[in-house]
Amino acid sequence: MLTLALILLSTFSFAQKAPLAPSGAVNVLTRQNDNQHTGQYLQETTLTPTNVNSGSFGKVFSYPVDGQVYAQPLYVQNLTMAQGGVHNVVFVATEYDSVYAFDADSAALNPNPLWHVSFLNPPSVAPVPCSQGAGICQLFPVVGITSTPVINLATNTIYVVVRTQETTGSTVNWVVRIHALDITSGAEKTGSPATICSQTGNAGCSLAGSAATFGPHHQQSRPGLLLVPEPGFPQGVLVIGFSGDSGWVLAYDPTTLKLLASFFTDDEKSHSASKFPGIPGQGHSGIWGAGAAVVADPNGTIYAVTGDGYWDGVTNWGDSLVKLTLTLNSSTGTYSLVPVDYFTTSDQACRYAHGKDYGSAGPLLVPPQSGTIPNLIFTTGKQDSVCEPNNFAGYVINRDNLGHTGGQVSQMTLPDGGAEQSPAYWSTGTKQYIYNGGNGDSIRAFSVSSAGVSTSGVMATSFVFEEGTSVVVSASGNTNGIVWALELGNDPDHQPSMNPMVLHAFDATNLTELYNSAQAGSGRDTAGPAVKFQVPMIANGKVYVGTATELDVYGLCPCGH
Repeated sequence: MLTLALILLSTFSFAQKAPLAPSGAVNVLTRQNDNQHTGQYLQETTLTPTNVNSGSFGKVFSYPVDGQVYAQPLYVQNLTMAQGGVHNVVFVATEYDSVYAFDADSAALNPNPLWHVSFLNPPSVAPVPCSQGAGICQLFPVVGITSTPVINLATNTIYVVVRTQETTGSTVNWVVRIHALDITSGAEKTGSPATICSQTGNAGCSLAGSAATFGPHHQQSRPGLLLVPEPGFPQGVLVIGFSGDSGWVLAYDPTTLKLLASFFTDDEKSHSASKFPGIPGQGHSGIWGAGAAVVADPNGTIYAVTGDGYWDGVTNWGDSLVKLTLTLNSSTGTYSLVPVDYFTTSDQACRYAHGKDYGSAGPLLVPPQSGTIPNLIFTTGKQDSVCEPNNFAGYVINRDNLGHTGGQVSQMTLPDGGAEQSPAYWSTGTKQYIYNGGNGDSIRAFSVSSAGVSTSGVMATSFVFEEGTSVVVSASGNTNGIVWALELGNDPDHQPSMNPMVLHAFDATNLTELYNSAQAGSGRDTAGPAVKFQVPMIANGKVYVGTATELDVYGLCPCGH
């Protein structure tokens, strides 16, 4: 049931086979800022390495929310609201199945949400308890909205995947839905919501004629949603990834919310515990990648990384990067998501046996280079000295020829813990870098050139992120680059985090620390409790940080020390 609290309430150009968001857009409409997940925000003219310090930069306000914020906040500037008024708006989704629209500039002038939607109706409709499904609390304490939504400015629509536990008498249904909401009011769009799957117990759904079953009791939408260009679909195609009993990629028509095609990573038939007695089965090729496992190139081709699982290169795709195209069967008029290429690590069997996912981190599509291999993909994963004595946990792959088993362009050494985060890219105009924050490691910058990506970091932060960190970059084009990252302080998997999130800022040209939110005295800049997989969002001179209890906003201020 949808509850809408309405307190107050750029032109989007879409051409076939073209990026959905204009390159100069100030808006942040998808996770990591674009479908390639470069993580770069290049229109930042206010925040610079000179003024981001504890004397002139800090926490300027916050908004309370009803649950943990795993999804990255999104941003639309100069939005005319349904009830009047023009606002810069930040959108926040929570694990308690809420979506908020807040004024992005001032909590003092706008202390209440511009609108707030809850998809709950207690006690019969509730978020899913974290102990359900996998049997452990990988997200604590409940699971509702985990994946970052996506916004289409052409239709003023935000798309959100919502998971609920719905009880009628003694019958419990597990339900996964897509909601399409008007960003000016929070109202459902025509045809919304659409049910992906609703079942009791461990039952599942066959999606688009798939041989595998989609189980809403287990499947979790973690990767950020994408809108990708596709001929015949003026508003593109909505792409959703899932982890759980199997990894899934679903393609929807965003106008009708009709399912077009599905792709699964484990056929549930080709293997069993008795057939593979040495395999404990830690996973089933889930698509999660620290909330960023699915990316797309400007042509609409989709790339998804998978976790540990069985692999045969036909219908089972454990520890792989799979390239998918949406293909029309002209005879039947139906679509399929077809795996047209793949990369699998040469140590895949070892990864499966030891639960060391290749797909634990989000991939990055590197902007085109001038070398013999112009289109590269940067990927990292978990590391284990048993599988990789040389600590190879990073792989650079040729986007035009993924290389199948062990066919990477190059490998990179990472600490023994590997990575469960998202990297970012930025160019100074003369130098290019990929910034990566692995587990128990500094943020390291890998250089990018016509020769490829360096096999080790060329510079690093002095600060070590024990739980790793996803990074983003703000800059004014090729100048004033700042690398932003969040410190968790402890692993909030199985318990509420007791430590606040700490925001860090580093000069992107040398990785010298400029600021962190623990520097100021008296807790002036203290953020809410930490959650994993969160990433800062930067827009128009402010930094937005989702936490377990609130949205914290940082910016320039007469802060003092």
